[in-house]
Amino acid sequence: MTRRLIQLSFLIIFLFSQTMTHIAFAEPTGWTEEEIGKVAVRANKAATRKKWSRAIRYGEQVLSASEALYGQNHRSYINRLKTLNRHYDKSGHLAKIPERVKLAYELSKKHYKAGHVAARVSHLLYYKLLVSQKNYEAATPLVLENIAILTDSQDDRFKKLHYLGQLHGLYGITNQLAMQEETLEMHLALNQRLMGSALEDSISIIMNLGKTYCLQSKKLAFNTLMQTYALKYKC
Repeated sequence: MTRRLIQLSFLIIFLFSQTMTHIAFAEPTGWTEEEIGKVAVRANKAATRKKWSRAIRYGEQVLSASEALYGQNHRSYINRLKTLNRHYDKSGHLAKIPERVKLAYELSKKHYKAGHVAARVSHLLYYKLLVSQKNYEAATPLVLENIAILTDSQDDRFKKLHYLGQLHGLYGITNQLAMQEETLEMHLALNQRLMGSALEDSISIIMNLGKTYCLQSKKLAFNTLMQTYALKYKC
């Protein structure tokens, strides 16, 4: 009987120690939403004054606390990551945090619709980073994503015009001539729809398209293009 009581006592002590260990590991991080908010206000004030090093310092604290309190998949963390990345961009140091820029893009794409400010800013910063790294092949799908969400509104037509300009440049620099040709043809048609048929409003697109035809040895297409616009150029 005494032996059983001793064993039971050891069991109770063991279970109690395990419970306390679990509680110790589950203790709060020391940060509250209110405290995080206060530091975030300091970061925002510094950013307003364009004190980027100070904004980044406070922003790093806010991001670390948000991760500890919520985890990376929480919208509070994603928004604060986006804001901190923008501070790095404004300070000219976006290239120092490539992993975070990509993470913000991936998380915002997962948790927000494309039109949300966190998604738009994170998308733009990731595109900017990829272009600065000359990773043009990885940048191309981001432009296609931008085009895919556009409507047929007048504002979106002008946005598409801009994105098509980006896209043909990316296809050109990566030597994807067939894709560049297709993009330039769409660019020319949309430009004429929005800007009118005056030659001076489309000449740069026409010449780029003609160059693309020549590079692919499409002399008939080139000659037809030149005749259409009464231009006297040869391949």
